[in-house]
Amino acid sequence: MKRWISLLALIILFGFGLPQTSFAGNEEEGMSSLEKGDPIRHLMLLRSGRFEIQPMAQFGINESFYQSIGFGVNLSYYFTNYLGLGVSFLYNPIFIDSDEVEAVKKDEYDQSVRESLAISRPTMNFDVGLYYAPLTGKFNLFSWILNYDFHIYAGFGAIMMGSACAAGGAICNEAKNTGLEGPKFAGVIGLGVRLFFNNFIALNLEFKDYMTKYADFSRNPADDRSRFKNFLTGTIGISIFLPVSVYMSR
Repeated sequence: MKRWISLLALIILFGFGLPQTSFAGNEEEGMSSLEKGDPIRHLMLLRSGRFEIQPMAQFGINESFYQSIGFGVNLSYYFTNYLGLGVSFLYNPIFIDSDEVEAVKKDEYDQSVRESLAISRPTMNFDVGLYYAPLTGKFNLFSWILNYDFHIYAGFGAIMMGSACAAGGAICNEAKNTGLEGPKFAGVIGLGVRLFFNNFIALNLEFKDYMTKYADFSRNPADDRSRFKNFLTGTIGISIFLPVSVYMSR
């Protein structure tokens, strides 16, 4: 009887000891997969440690008298896959008249307004700030797998304002000297989405809000209409990432 008791005790001890010994032997392996690295292995880091060069076109969104169209470039560097520093410069050579300006130019419009109305126009804008891409992933489009990211932007910059007369006149030329022209410094925030065609070329769609103070128009030298404004822009660009090779997570 004592032999059976002793044998049973030995089996119980062996049963408890075996899993503990096995777990101890694999403890380092378990830590390496959960604690020493990311759960997802070999993830493409499409931004980390890379420069982004982006030629782009810009469109003014909320302008009262003109629709400005510009062209420029953005240069960014991403310290990690989620955080980068970027600078943008855009020049606006094209201004399309709105219905308000078209109406003022007509001969039957009030003569005093036609000869005095000076309108501000954003001739160029630039900014510098931080990009943060908190959401990344991929989706399938007609058997074509595309990577994407949603990114936000925050920084500061300036808008260089010019001016134009709606119809011309000496009074308008005087009104242009009321502070319509010159640099308008601004805080800048933005939101965008990037679609990768491959590992180094992507389509970038972005909206930015230049928060500053300026006057849309003026009619005489004493006419100060400066107000806080949200100058909204939309850009479409082609991002080229360098170097072409992509870092992979462990």
